[in-house]
Amino acid sequence: MKKVKLLVLVFFTVLISNVIFSQDTSRFEVYDVIYLTDGRVLKGQILSYDSQLGGISFRDLQNRVYNLSREEYKYFLEKQNFPIKEKKSKALRERKRDGIRYTLGMNYTYLYGLEKIQEDALSSRLDTRGFAIGIQGSAGKYLTLNHFIGASGEIGVLASNPKFYSAGINYKYEYDLKQSNVAKYIPIELKYQNMILENAGVPYVVETPNSYSSGYYYPKTEFSTLFFSIGHGFGFILKQGGSFNIELSYQRHLTLSQKFYDLKPEDAEGYDPKFQVNGFRLGFYLGF
Repeated sequence: MKKVKLLVLVFFTVLISNVIFSQDTSRFEVYDVIYLTDGRVLKGQILSYDSQLGGISFRDLQNRVYNLSREEYKYFLEKQNFPIKEKKSKALRERKRDGIRYTLGMNYTYLYGLEKIQEDALSSRLDTRGFAIGIQGSAGKYLTLNHFIGASGEIGVLASNPKFYSAGINYKYEYDLKQSNVAKYIPIELKYQNMILENAGVPYVVETPNSYSSGYYYPKTEFSTLFFSIGHGFGFILKQGGSFNIELSYQRHLTLSQKFYDLKPEDAEGYDPKFQVNGFRLGFYLGF
């Protein structure tokens, strides 16, 4: 009976030791190490060693070769084990692609228009500009795992001038091959937009029999445009399958109509600049 108990004890001891050692998945690299007198530590391979004079020829991990005299190092160690640091792979979160997908977020848009005139009059060209912080929502679906198409609309909530809104279609192409929890994609939009931009300054002169004054005033232009935008986006995949998205894009506007406000009477009749409007947009969205 005692022999049976002893055999059982030995069996379990061997079994537990095998489990413990099987769980040790540490990996090591073997290097020679030299500790220099200036405090540096070199890892690599000793190529040759002069046992009489103490000189060492050594190649480090970057394949640089050192010829060291005995005065240049304190001591050296051969065939030392160094653990290999392995990055733990993060679990990829599922990206939901079925059904209708929605986004809701905010944009910051900066717009700039420059008058299109002849080269001989460039010094007198006018410009106009403005910004808007708007709320944007969209809805659409994935046609394939990489191609999304939908519709979106935006309305300004804080703008340099009121009446800022847009609506149109949007498309994005995801190209990151789903190898991480950050989706990388190219967003493209085609939209109608209405906005009011403020002209940078129109000179004026006021003369009376007893006084003279001059300066600038700032009329406004209301635009209706069709714009095309392209940019780049990052989608940080959330646990439930949605995403937090950041996008930066460039806009090129085609002016459909323009209307002027706050002009002085003497300028109203002949004031008709043709502006080319461009814009940049930074957006933050929650996808679900």
